[in-house]
Amino acid sequence: MPDERTGGTSVGPGPGETADRSGLRAVYYIAAAVLALLVPLILLAGIWIRQEFTKTQRDLEEYLEGRATALSQRVEAEIQQEITVLQAIAALPSLDEPNLPEFHREAARMIAAMPQWAVIRLVDGETGKEVVNTLRPVGTDPADATAPDDVKAVAAARRPAVRTRLPEANGLFSDHAIFLYVPVIRDGGARYVLVAGARAATIQTILGEQADDPRVLTVVVDESDRILARSRAPDEFVTRQANPELRRSTAGRPGGLFAAPEVSSQDVFTAFRRSPTTGWLFVVATDRQQFDRLAQRSTLATIATASLALTLAVILAVFLFYNVMERRVSAERLAASRALSDLDARLLATTQEALAEQRKASSEREVLLREIYHRVKNNLQIVQSLLRLGSRDLGPDQRDAFESAIRRIGAMARVHTLLYSSADLASIDLRKYLDGLSKEVADAFGAQERGIRTVVEADAMRVPLDTAVPLAFIAVEVLTNAFKHAFPAGRGGTIKVEARQSGDRGILVISDDGIGMKPESGARRALGLTIVSKLIQQIDGVLEKPEEGRSTVKIDFPLAGASSGPAEEAEERPRRAAAGS
Repeated sequence: MPDERTGGTSVGPGPGETADRSGLRAVYYIAAAVLALLVPLILLAGIWIRQEFTKTQRDLEEYLEGRATALSQRVEAEIQQEITVLQAIAALPSLDEPNLPEFHREAARMIAAMPQWAVIRLVDGETGKEVVNTLRPVGTDPADATAPDDVKAVAAARRPAVRTRLPEANGLFSDHAIFLYVPVIRDGGARYVLVAGARAATIQTILGEQADDPRVLTVVVDESDRILARSRAPDEFVTRQANPELRRSTAGRPGGLFAAPEVSSQDVFTAFRRSPTTGWLFVVATDRQQFDRLAQRSTLATIATASLALTLAVILAVFLFYNVMERRVSAERLAASRALSDLDARLLATTQEALAEQRKASSEREVLLREIYHRVKNNLQIVQSLLRLGSRDLGPDQRDAFESAIRRIGAMARVHTLLYSSADLASIDLRKYLDGLSKEVADAFGAQERGIRTVVEADAMRVPLDTAVPLAFIAVEVLTNAFKHAFPAGRGGTIKVEARQSGDRGILVISDDGIGMKPESGARRALGLTIVSKLIQQIDGVLEKPEEGRSTVKIDFPLAGASSGPAEEAEERPRRAAAGS
């Protein structure tokens, strides 16, 4: 603009330009200050992101370790339960003497209760020779020594052991097998060792139940460094030797983490735990690329935040927010998964221990009850022998009372014999009992020499103990009277014993084709003694009075114990029984 004092034109900045430049300079200063403050903040944010990735990596490591621990505890509980059952078998009384046929029967019953077992062997602890095998009858030629070094080591240490075996062409198993060794300790020594052969497929089943995450590879390696079970392609890898890198990284270590290629040449990050009981290795692995991706993301995030600065600030904020939320969600999921895994492991261990204790107690109760029946039977037989010895010096008339007592005691002993061999220990097979009883009484009276035939026709029915003993006495008395009185003067004939079931009651009929009962001697011919009528009342039975001139005795009795009817009916039954006698 023209200058009035000089008459020229002004070349300096005007007031408007100075103001504009000052404002722009202020903007630059502010921008520089913001950048100066923002760059270190973004760098610090990058460092924090790296730490978050590292923490996520640690969480993944803890997750792998938790799964390995849970699998180890689950398999340990299963093996410990089977060892407990085998120890209960080793405590059976049949191994005290030993009674090998009885032990063979008891071991066969235990095989039925343990479907994962295929055989139980009793092996000599000094030679390793087989003594009893549940797959072969007692008395057959023993098999060759089965891992005699393992058997001798268990007998010497007197502690259980677990070993695995490879498949054998002509062996017991067509795949991996697990053998449980338990010493049979008597008088401070272990003369025998019990060996139970279990299917290794049980471990594969357990692993299948635990391996619910498809991203994770789970492997069980036995004490010989061979793969026992695998979550992926088990048919291809089971029984193969474990990867040399795995064996080298886990040698002498109870647990830990490492990165190495596995059998299928996949590079994995691995957590492992070693079982103190079996020496097995429980391995849980995942693709190593997950860890590589975490490291790469951390580096790229640091570089990006340092170079892009203000331009990526908004993206960085969104990324930070997303990363924090994702990490929190992942952490919550991992924490919930670990808590559920720990809870499941504890519940499973507690359940297995309770089941093991229950099975052991049940087995001990059964063995004790059988031993009681066996001892009662032996004591009754001793009483029979004493009565026979005492009757040698008596006359024929005096000896008859002793013989009657011997037969009654024999009837009771036979009941306890059948109870000892019965499956439920509370009832007997009436048909089997009547068949043996009729033969025993017939032999006592020389039925074959007298031409007397005994026929037993009985339905298959089980009679409880409270009914079986009184019913045995009744049958002995009726059969005794028939042999004594029905066939006089060398007359022959047939005595028929019938038993059938009608609803919840049983019917016992004893008849003969002898001379029949006379009215005046009917009571004596029908039952023989007053005790018979008392026994019928005791079992809540009903006696049907035989027709005149016939010798048929019919007894109706309950199969499930005495009924709880009105008092009048309870009083009427003894009167009917007395009238029938």
